[in-house]
Amino acid sequence: MRIDRQGTAEEVAAFVAERVPPDGCVVLIGGVDAGKTTLARALHRLLGGEVVDADLGQSTIGSPTAITLGTYDGGMRDGYFVGDTTPRGHLVLALCGALRMARRARRPLVVDTDGYIAGNAGRSYKLALIEALDPDLVVLLPKGMELELLRLSCEAETVCVRVSGVRQKTREERINAREANFRAEFARCREVEVPWEAIRWRGTLLGLGEPVDPNTFSKMLGCEVLYARRVGNEAIAVVDGRPLSAGAVKAFWGLEELYLIPKTYLDDRLIGCFRGGKFVGLGRVSRATPEKLVLSVPQGEVPEAIQPGCLRITASGRELGRSLLP
Repeated sequence: MRIDRQGTAEEVAAFVAERVPPDGCVVLIGGVDAGKTTLARALHRLLGGEVVDADLGQSTIGSPTAITLGTYDGGMRDGYFVGDTTPRGHLVLALCGALRMARRARRPLVVDTDGYIAGNAGRSYKLALIEALDPDLVVLLPKGMELELLRLSCEAETVCVRVSGVRQKTREERINAREANFRAEFARCREVEVPWEAIRWRGTLLGLGEPVDPNTFSKMLGCEVLYARRVGNEAIAVVDGRPLSAGAVKAFWGLEELYLIPKTYLDDRLIGCFRGGKFVGLGRVSRATPEKLVLSVPQGEVPEAIQPGCLRITASGRELGRSLLP
């Protein structure tokens, strides 16, 4: 690919800054360890304004697994919880988060993105992100020819740059850095006990419809049901043990769908915490009991609402696996 400017982060930032109007927006696109964040920092020092950090896995402005808005010195001012360290499988959420943060940002705006560029899905995601944000300039940071097709498909003004001196991190180093970010988040958390009925859920059937008596479900399923809700012809129940059959329950209640969530799926579940309708930080479901949930939340203050993420994760930041809650 033709490189329009190559040099240190400061030299490349000066080249880019000349092409960004005072109320403009610039989006940085590149693979892993291409120098996007290094360039974003240098650009922010020159331009001022704010930064949207759309790198869910290697976030620098705010919480990992969230698209955040703020500055490198001041930290996160706002955020949009996605609940995973990758946009794969969450492209709509990631797009909504980036667009919402960009709309709330003070200009000029620098948008630092993740390294997901591989294949048709990665390219399509980045093109959709560019179209949604409608930036004044797209800065491509290629290592080889991996961004050429994206460049040819992009209707926005683009420049191709290369930042010198960017160190290539190993996969283990990236994992360790991500775990350290999670540990820093969870270090600010304290455990609180919250009754099931007092929790307001977001983004899951657990927060919709009307509650169902767990004892009724327990008798029909042949296992302990901790919590259950029904929404129209669908229901969801958190169970402890192996249920006998869901068919009889569906027939009795006239349900089209019955989602049975093992209690272990909630234990160590990453959650986004909200107050006043705003994302305020990460927490975890430490454990679930028949009477309550034990939550680890920022400053030990019970959030107004919680949103379950895709990850199960330890307090030390080690990822235990992924699963979606309906």
